Amino acid sequence: MATFQAQVTGLTKITISSSGTSPTEAQLTQFLTDGAKEIITALPIAKKVLYSTSNALDNSTTNLTLGGSEVLGVMRDDGTINQPCRRIPSTMSGRSQDSAEMTFGTASDPVWWVVNNILSIFPEPSSSGATVQTLAYPAVAYSDSAITKFPDEAEYLVSLYASIKTLQNTMGDFLSNDSIDHASTGALALINTALDRIASYNWGDSDTFTAGSAQLTRVKNALDQASDIINGNAPSTSTDAFGAQSSEDIELTGSALSIAATELNRAQQHLSEWSAISGVASSEAQGFIAEAQARIARDNQKYQWYQGQQAKLQADYDKGLQIIMAS
Repeated sequence: MATFQAQVTGLTKITISSSGTSPTEAQLTQFLTDGAKEIITALPIAKKVLYSTSNALDNSTTNLTLGGSEVLGVMRDDGTINQPCRRIPSTMSGRSQDSAEMTFGTASDPVWWVVNNILSIFPEPSSSGATVQTLAYPAVAYSDSAITKFPDEAEYLVSLYASIKTLQNTMGDFLSNDSIDHASTGALALINTALDRIASYNWGDSDTFTAGSAQLTRVKNALDQASDIINGNAPSTSTDAFGAQSSEDIELTGSALSIAATELNRAQQHLSEWSAISGVASSEAQGFIAEAQARIARDNQKYQWYQGQQAKLQADYDKGLQIIMAS
């Protein structure tokens, strides 16, 4: 028979890891144990008795440490027959030992109570003894393929319960996806990095215009040079293009305009460089955006499947539990 881990993987298509990424084997073991407890607790008393344990007490062992087990019944031998014991609140334990009290326990009407997970009987068991019927909640490991002292017909419900919890655990992880939102390597962070590159080359801060190596700084410098040569008194009021033109110095005017044209060409070259750099960063950002969108779309597709599968398994579990409870 397949292990519970194999059954859960088959129902959920989710890989259970030994450690690290959830759901882990330890988490699956907890899901299985929780499911077995819920199911056995829901059994009718007539079925619980079939999987219970009889604990014998006598005058040398007068009480029982329960260890979390459910008490199904307590009987005390009065020397002739086993008398059923009635349960009383632990706060009444003192009065149950006072013959003047209505709650007084007798050999034919013994009482029991629990304090600090320890079950006590009054009158205390004699050499004839007493019996406590308990139902222990099974511990189920991911590598198990069967559960002792548990109805065979209900074992599949344990797998369903654990599968539902495994799906819920996995869907909870969709709130955070390292491939998308990791602080340094996720797609969103890489988009930010690419956009920062654009900002640093373009309009991010004053360095764009004042730093000597920035592309737009070079463009501005070339345009300023051209402006000065044309009508900015460079190298003097009489030798810029306007000044030379006013002096009707055609040769000087031509020279100034040629220098201005060179500066304008330099500005155009730097603009081309700036555009290429920005284009690379922009394309990179667009690529990461497309990647993030693809990952989100895939995650949404998986989430929808998990959600639908959880609903189906929950319906199967609820139906099966009702059948077990009614049997």
